[in-house]
Amino acid sequence: MILDDIGSFPLPHGITREWVEKNLETREYEEMVQRAFLMKSKYLDTPNYPQFRDMISMFLDPIRNKEFQDDAYLIAEKYAKIRELEIVEKMKVERVRVCITGAFELYYREFRGVIYEDVLLNIAESVYRFARNALKFENVTCISFDEPSLGTAPDLQPEKELIERVYDKKLRADVQVHLHNPVFYEKFMETEINVLGIESARNPQNLETIDPEILESHGKFLRLGVARSDVDCIIMEFNERYNVDAWKDENLVELAVEEFESVERIRERIKHAFEKFGELVKYVGPDCGVFSFPSQKVAMKLLENLRKARDSWKA
Repeated sequence: MILDDIGSFPLPHGITREWVEKNLETREYEEMVQRAFLMKSKYLDTPNYPQFRDMISMFLDPIRNKEFQDDAYLIAEKYAKIRELEIVEKMKVERVRVCITGAFELYYREFRGVIYEDVLLNIAESVYRFARNALKFENVTCISFDEPSLGTAPDLQPEKELIERVYDKKLRADVQVHLHNPVFYEKFMETEINVLGIESARNPQNLETIDPEILESHGKFLRLGVARSDVDCIIMEFNERYNVDAWKDENLVELAVEEFESVERIRERIKHAFEKFGELVKYVGPDCGVFSFPSQKVAMKLLENLRKARDSWKA
């Protein structure tokens, strides 16, 4: 059972996304990315590169840039690179996970729910070009395509055959799809995705919709969220319970995470998942990214509890 994370991570105090965009090529940004990756590596088996940038614009902007295109929405291979991954690879690291915003998500953000297949398939090839370039690094052991709108956006309803055409390319690493809602999970059974990512810490009922026999018969595995990442809700629940205002005190936020996402609670979720799915559970981690956490210190508390929970469950 491999510990990973979805990708996004809080910026250091005083740093904004605007600053990041202006300083992508600077040594200061390199050090910031490397420091965050090493922090995550303390607790995770396969950390994602620190995704400090917006998950849509960091991929869609270069894909739609005409100077980078082979065709409309088809990025040339040489430009399909992730700056943060290249920064991480300047260090000696054992394993890296690479999140890439999925084709349906990028298409939906650009065109909404009416699907023009030629454009969608160009975007799909573009995201695979990012993936293939990432896999030139041998320590990249997992690619994850983020598809949060599949199953949550009512006007995005692709047919099973179209999902299969978008995700029909085989890659040498584990390939996850990260879904916020599992309603479409069966439509991935005939794709080259081999790990279905399901958020289940905040919404444990999501696990009840997954049939382990269907997964096993198609050779699929699970990546399960076993630690909540909705820190705003955690803070609100903490405030209501103790009649405090944790928004104004980072120490209180850390206490809230420690209480609501304790080692014991996370371990219980892991135990429940394993009882239901057994060895089909290949990865566990936070439900989603932790960019919204008020600080890296608080985010690290969640990862620390996650690690302790997994290790004590294994013991």
